[in-house]
Amino acid sequence: MKKRIMKLFLFIMFIICVVCLYKIYINYKIIKEIIKQPSIVFSARFKDGDKGTFKYDIQTGKAEKISDYAFQDLSYSNDYEKIVGVVWEDKFQGLAELDMKHYTFKPIIDLEELNKCAKEIGLDEIKYNMPGISNIHMPQFYKDGYTFFWENTNDIICYANKQNNVCKMSVLYKSEHGNYSYHIKEKDDKDILFLESRYEVYSQKIDRLYINKNNLETFGKEELLITSRKSFSSSTGNMDISNDINRLSYYEEPNIYIYDLDTKNRNYVNSQHLLWQDVVYIKFSPDERYIFYAVGDIPFFWTDGYRLIFYIVDIKTGNKIRLDKWENGDMFYGIDW
Repeated sequence: MKKRIMKLFLFIMFIICVVCLYKIYINYKIIKEIIKQPSIVFSARFKDGDKGTFKYDIQTGKAEKISDYAFQDLSYSNDYEKIVGVVWEDKFQGLAELDMKHYTFKPIIDLEELNKCAKEIGLDEIKYNMPGISNIHMPQFYKDGYTFFWENTNDIICYANKQNNVCKMSVLYKSEHGNYSYHIKEKDDKDILFLESRYEVYSQKIDRLYINKNNLETFGKEELLITSRKSFSSSTGNMDISNDINRLSYYEEPNIYIYDLDTKNRNYVNSQHLLWQDVVYIKFSPDERYIFYAVGDIPFFWTDGYRLIFYIVDIKTGNKIRLDKWENGDMFYGIDW
């Protein structure tokens, strides 16, 4: 009897060892490929008081500070040579860039200029109250300027640039309801705006010839995908669009899917079961082979921000690796890859 129990125990231990070794091998294989790509970048304020913008090393799990400024809702340029974000601190409020080679800070348009432009086109001004709490969201590079949500309702997307060092701003899109996220992509010599609202993802064509004339509403919108979400972070959304506009990655509890925009089919990637958590910051990798996402533990009575756990999943195989689980009290302001 004892021999049988011992054999069973050894067999179970063997299976556990094989599973662990396989998991280590999968992690090693995924990381080996990922480290060839541009870094994950994020802005945060850690519970120890350290604040700024960081470059995350997937292999070592360490975050290297690249700016003392926290670039909120940051996003890469198409060539990954710089990022744009909202800086909302006593020293500067407005849009700024960070060069990813030398990590130099470059202010672009400050809040005073943006408010002047907003007043000219009939938008409410935004006031600065304190560091960290911004009313400008999701800035992105677009043509020779930038796009962003104006105010917290996320129902107005503006386009701003500088002409002869003078700020010019127009309403790129306006809806009757708020949105969670947006993406602007180019296809067939056209620019298409993708928006994620509470229960659906839809698209809107942009007329390049009349970008400054606020007539985009005439094109109408196309509903792409209806989802049955419950709740998630209103500051990040949970979908991303591939550069060729053929695929859409999104989370619908409890699974991560890839939705084919041509065939209208969705493909299962992996599962992520949640318990008092949200999925936030879904991003395609630069080569679009992987999906990065973060799971946030919702704080008790919302006394602080999400406690995030980083994951990367291989789209082709469904293999998933867990990266870091950050500390309670760490506040993240934006992530991009």
